[in-house]
Amino acid sequence: MRTQTNGGKRRIPALIAALALVIGAMFLAAPARANVPGGSMYTRSSSDEFMAYSRVIRLAHAGAANGTLLGTFEHASVSGQPTDFVIRKSTDDGATWSTLTTLSDPLTGTGHPSDQMWQPFLFEFPKQMGAYPAGTILLVGNMSPSAANTTSFVIWHSEDEGASWTTSGVAMQTGGGGAGAPYGGSGIWEPFVTLDGQGRLAMFFSDERTEPAHAQVVAHIVSNDGGDTWSANPDGSTNFAPGEVIDVESTTASDRPGMPTVATLPDGRMVLAYEICGNGRNCEAHTKTSTDGGATFGSGPTDLGTEAVTADGRYLGSSPYIVWTPAGGPNGQLLLTGMRTRMVSDNSFTPEDRQAIFVRDPNSTGPWNWMPAPFQPTVGAAQNCSTSYSPNLLLSTDGSTVRETTATSTGSNGTGCAEGTATEPVGQFPWSANLTSGDPGWIQYGGCWQATGGTLSDTCGGAAGNKDLAGSTGWTNYVLHGDVRIDSGSQAGFIVRASNPGVGADAGNDYFIGVSSASLFIGRQDGSWHPLTYTAIPGGLDTGTWYHLDITVSGCSISIAGAPAAGGTSVALDYTDTGCGLTQGAIGVRDQSGSGSWRNISVAAAS
Repeated sequence: MRTQTNGGKRRIPALIAALALVIGAMFLAAPARANVPGGSMYTRSSSDEFMAYSRVIRLAHAGAANGTLLGTFEHASVSGQPTDFVIRKSTDDGATWSTLTTLSDPLTGTGHPSDQMWQPFLFEFPKQMGAYPAGTILLVGNMSPSAANTTSFVIWHSEDEGASWTTSGVAMQTGGGGAGAPYGGSGIWEPFVTLDGQGRLAMFFSDERTEPAHAQVVAHIVSNDGGDTWSANPDGSTNFAPGEVIDVESTTASDRPGMPTVATLPDGRMVLAYEICGNGRNCEAHTKTSTDGGATFGSGPTDLGTEAVTADGRYLGSSPYIVWTPAGGPNGQLLLTGMRTRMVSDNSFTPEDRQAIFVRDPNSTGPWNWMPAPFQPTVGAAQNCSTSYSPNLLLSTDGSTVRETTATSTGSNGTGCAEGTATEPVGQFPWSANLTSGDPGWIQYGGCWQATGGTLSDTCGGAAGNKDLAGSTGWTNYVLHGDVRIDSGSQAGFIVRASNPGVGADAGNDYFIGVSSASLFIGRQDGSWHPLTYTAIPGGLDTGTWYHLDITVSGCSISIAGAPAAGGTSVALDYTDTGCGLTQGAIGVRDQSGSGSWRNISVAAAS
């Protein structure tokens, strides 16, 4: 289900808001949640502002301004007044933001200046391109006024880090078709700009102009002069070779490939991510790869690529966004996120819906894994706030952390709207929990969690096996260090090799290494509880006493060293799972028949 487009065509804001409320009610019933609401890149001042679809870049070719973050987002006026793109700036890596400038619609004629400025994209030139020096910023946005049947990709440039802008006009435009045909029956949507293998600007987008043979295709055009002219004219006709190149085109006429984003690997491979909507589909995220610099993806346009599915049966639906990071493995990692997360088995929304990032080695052809997103966008009562639609991912300079930015409801009753933003590690070793103010990068399954001053606690307790998970379901062999404390009741401890989690006692697949008043024990959970082995804790363990654990999972073996955190007699426990059914998974904390607290949590690769 898409909350903001209807088969790729933009809905009016009132309908978007109504649908968002329905989906919001569905989501509010979901029990898993992140504890951190995220910061704000921009918070609207009036409910007349419609917001969605964030884009953020970090300047890397701007000399003294390197490291500055620039961001913008979809902006519309519900009342029909002219609107603008708001350009936001942060000089402290996203901690605080200010408005640098605003850009209004430069077009004239019916419906202009526009009240609906959609799908902006920011790109910094890494080298001289045409007349524009390295460090020039290009912004492309889709002018789609509600009063006219047109969509227009307008290009702006800035040579002073976003302070001032000039426009080179329209790169692509649609229109005509009569009053009964929205956007002339053939809109263009969702531009994404990168460099192709020849060092040219390449703009990928969704194109409906092949209707009725194809409801929508993914295509791209190129520019040799920094975006002043393109290989296709505004009407789609060829200007110079290669013209408009079709990248994804289904043989099923009702299929709607769209929302393209691209990650480029160090060896030149380009990975294209996109959704496929249509009859009988849920806008599933797909990927395919180009080895010829973007000329061809996969085996050609009718190759629909591979659906992004995890080893524990999740798939992404709607508005995918992909990046590559050098961190997290010898080949780095692809990170892929999207608006919704569903179960393959029945298309139901997963507990991690709206808060998962898929992870995979770029050389792998197997299933994806997933990790919690930095924060959970809130679906509240706010109208005209398209929560989590087309979330943006931005890597740190070294790729070790990722920033997610997306629309989220705000305020005590969820009546406001902001472009929320937060960061977390990308799932590389060594990893440590940031529990100073909330638990960013964790997802909670039951319980009443709070994290302050480096301590994470569940104050609810009870018999539901409340848990909080972090890390990646793709982690294999690692060492987890941490302290656990039983605050009430009988058991608390750590989870390792966790996947397919859910709310409820023993829900999910994992090993639970726990402590009680008398023993240190290991059990396996797979919807049921399977005790595996235990050993006595010398002198027992009093409620309210911190106990330190070092847990190593390597191959089929689990080795544990435990001792009172304040000092005392240590104990060891080893177990080999002959079935070796759990070979990878995330980490987490859990209590059972009581409440607990945790601190000093870190993970390193097993030697």
